[in-house]
Amino acid sequence: MSQSNQNHDDAIRFQGRFWIERHHGTFLGPGRIELLEQIESGRSIAEAARQLGMGYKTAWDMLNAINTLADEPVVISIKGGRRGGGSRITDYGKKLIAFYRHIESEYQAMLISLEQRYANINDFAVEPSPRLQLRTSARNQLSCSIQALEKRGHRIMVRLNLGAAQEIQAMITQKSIDEMKLSVGQQVFALIKAPMISLSQDSTEALEGVLEAVDRDEAGGAELLIHLKSGQTIAAMIDDASQAPECGATVYAAFDPKQVIIATF
Repeated sequence: MSQSNQNHDDAIRFQGRFWIERHHGTFLGPGRIELLEQIESGRSIAEAARQLGMGYKTAWDMLNAINTLADEPVVISIKGGRRGGGSRITDYGKKLIAFYRHIESEYQAMLISLEQRYANINDFAVEPSPRLQLRTSARNQLSCSIQALEKRGHRIMVRLNLGAAQEIQAMITQKSIDEMKLSVGQQVFALIKAPMISLSQDSTEALEGVLEAVDRDEAGGAELLIHLKSGQTIAAMIDDASQAPECGATVYAAFDPKQVIIATF
């Protein structure tokens, strides 16, 4: 076998499908989303089932499972009309489709990133290198992907996507970009020390979240745990615990992009 064929055979391809669970039950998955898309296209559960090669009862059971776990109706029946009735995807159902497809695109980007990092089995070291052993004193370690690299004078503004339309920025040097081989679409971690995060009244340039917990200390201060829209949690610190908002309140976490450290594995 030639060397080129060996290299081709050693190349790794990552494939995967994912499901979204809610209330301890499977909420959305590839089959359910495809069913919703077929109904949206043909406005008929029976036709959608036929297109996907499944029985009507199977399709009905899938829709019933989705509606049971959803906040609002996903599919509604249409009576009469020129088309003789049928079924229609609600605006909420369309939002679920868009939400799933968006997460799916990020999931596929993650798989591509893994392919790039582990392209050849023979290059993998059984003993993990110290670089893979990430230890840091930073309280916040946010998983994100690089959205853009923008030159700002002698520095680079790195726009980081946390998911759910939430974005943060990090200001680093071109040398760091080159040494870490950072590129758009790459999965990284954003490290931010809790004391560097403050609460802001302004949603501009800040992360919106819900105050989940207030951990008071003996000195009168407190650590605030904020649940972000992206599903991740960020911690901030305040000197006066009495100034902490009520748990459940919407808050905005702000910090200087220069305080954000980017880490890779």
